[in-house]
Amino acid sequence: MYSKTGQAVQVSNLSGEVVLSDDVGGATTFQLVGCRAWDTIPDEQRPHCFSMMYVNQADSYVRHHDSFLRVDPANETYDLPQFDLDSSFILLSDTFYPGLYGLKSINSPYYYITSHDDGRLGIIQRGHISNYYDTASFRVYGYNTSGECSILRVLQFLNSSVLAFG
Repeated sequence: MYSKTGQAVQVSNLSGEVVLSDDVGGATTFQLVGCRAWDTIPDEQRPHCFSMMYVNQADSYVRHHDSFLRVDPANETYDLPQFDLDSSFILLSDTFYPGLYGLKSINSPYYYITSHDDGRLGIIQRGHISNYYDTASFRVYGYNTSGECSILRVLQFLNSSVLAFG
């Protein structure tokens, strides 16, 4: 993942939070895997539901904790059903802009992954202002549906003017 300004999206080694880096180096790659909350969501959402596994730490997933994203190991949770919901997202194409994707939270309807002003990524309730649309729109690279798992590389666009380059 990269911000429009070229900042890499990384997992902080200290806190496990998903954050924007100070530069363009060291972007984190997530493996797109089957939805952890598969059994609890409606059938029509299942084809679009995924979880993002952190490739540098086995059985660890991107999840929202309160309103921020972090990476946590599934085997260290005290509430696995809640963990499964927190780490499952609906990948929707053309949500806010043509050719871009939105990642909607399973257990917080109307909440999408966005970037906060302090550089942390999290979920925020859908707003109807262009700034929200810009921070909640992603370009997906390396998405391959031919295998059991896919690699998700996301370029986040913070400004609609970038669409001309997409």
